[in-house]
Amino acid sequence: MSKETPGLIWPPLALFPTFQTPTHLHVYDLRGASHDIQLAVTTLAGLINRPCPRVYLQCGDDDAFWLSHALTTVPYDCAPQTGDTAFHALLAAFRSVIQGLIVYDPALLDTVNVATTLAGQRDGLVVSPTLAQQLQRDYQLPVLLDLRTFGWKTRVQAYLWAKQNLLSTASTHFVAGLHPRALMGLRSFLVATRTFVYWLDARKRLPDRGADWLSERTLLQQILGSFAPGSAHLGWFIDENSGVTLTSQAAMPVLASDFFNNLEVWSALPAQTRPVAPYELTMPKASKQKVYLSFTISDGDNLQYVQHRMRHLWHDPARGSLPLGWTFSPLITLAAPALAAYYLASATAQDEFIAGSSGAGYMFPSHWPDAHLAPFLRQTGQAMQALGMTTLQVLDLGSWQSAAIPLLSRLPLTGMAFTDPIRQRQFVQALMPYGLRGVLSGSGTLVPHSHLVDDGTPVYVNLGLAGSVRTAIAMIKGAVLLNRRRPCFLNVYILAWSMTPSDLLQVVRQLGDAYEVVLPRTLLEMVRAR
Repeated sequence: MSKETPGLIWPPLALFPTFQTPTHLHVYDLRGASHDIQLAVTTLAGLINRPCPRVYLQCGDDDAFWLSHALTTVPYDCAPQTGDTAFHALLAAFRSVIQGLIVYDPALLDTVNVATTLAGQRDGLVVSPTLAQQLQRDYQLPVLLDLRTFGWKTRVQAYLWAKQNLLSTASTHFVAGLHPRALMGLRSFLVATRTFVYWLDARKRLPDRGADWLSERTLLQQILGSFAPGSAHLGWFIDENSGVTLTSQAAMPVLASDFFNNLEVWSALPAQTRPVAPYELTMPKASKQKVYLSFTISDGDNLQYVQHRMRHLWHDPARGSLPLGWTFSPLITLAAPALAAYYLASATAQDEFIAGSSGAGYMFPSHWPDAHLAPFLRQTGQAMQALGMTTLQVLDLGSWQSAAIPLLSRLPLTGMAFTDPIRQRQFVQALMPYGLRGVLSGSGTLVPHSHLVDDGTPVYVNLGLAGSVRTAIAMIKGAVLLNRRRPCFLNVYILAWSMTPSDLLQVVRQLGDAYEVVLPRTLLEMVRAR
């Protein structure tokens, strides 16, 4: 069996395949569908949409918004059925793409992921035992494999079988971590691309005697080690720090995407946009009496955040009334170019897009192999340049936090700051030709600081992480008390999941006239000129 889906094109060194551009989409509203139907319909959509997307699923209100505001280059029709009924309408229309059913084991939910990998390779529909009986009766669909027959007791046993029997025929470009309860979202794309799917905890080191004495961590390392450096990790992890550490050691960038809906449709629709010109910098003359503030909103490297949470922040009435830095994945132009185009076209002069952690995918620089750093930075530079980005946000972990030892990994220590001077220089030297002007570092500390690298490129450790108006004000005032030097420059890292532009406007109003808010790129230029 071929490893890759026939009809998908993988350009050299590209992280995402090229789906064939659709000429028409059938829209099915699955809001309100039962869990069994959600799982079955998303795997069915993955089969239908390869290599040319034909179906768009409305799983929530965000999908309805994007359909009318960004996916406007292709005509579509909306099926009158909704919920469970929509699934049966979809099944009746596209019965021919299904070879049969793959039944997961409700006693071990991780078999949902094993079934998903199987579905991509055997053109199957992932179903519960109950739904399988109904579909056998009503549609004469045969059972291709019933995973209950294996009697697995642990997820290590299930994923070890998958590694031994499915990994060699899975896509060589992607691997995905996906919670087995995440029924929709990314799952259709994983089926469409024949991606290997798992859900293992890198912190668990105890061996499973029923799975060749392998621990979850060891099995995950073996799975990741089966992929070539530069392959991408989709979805997410049980534990962020240990997971990103292992993928970084394997030179695999992470694209957080477990709840990204209709990705195969988004990646197939090119945006009609021109390359973005670099920002024109306007820098105020620093006053010796002032504190200069900038705000950077977190999580833009997270593709699903850009599709969901960021949409709501973007429409906050306060956006545009104060300078804001928005972390944004530079790879969004590959994954969902029409989505990127929407944000670029609706940005104001008060919005700055910052390359999210830590460039062309989430990675920890201290753990990335030296031999594979240059290609990653080249891809980062090219993607940043295409979006006119001049600022990069980087997260990193030291050996203590990445040790996968629960107590140690929870210690805040350096606030995920990028502190390795050799790596800093490598990043700056590689990215300067693409327009890099400054680096923001870390998820936030109480004592921010900065220094200049080589030609004077500032590397700034953020203040934060601020998750409320009260916390942000307290952090800012505390940092000002600790830093008596004027002018004072503070970039505050903002938790996107709990704060909004309206909250930040409230912060600014409560601080008063002694503080002036500027864009992050402006603050970095002021640090450079200090």
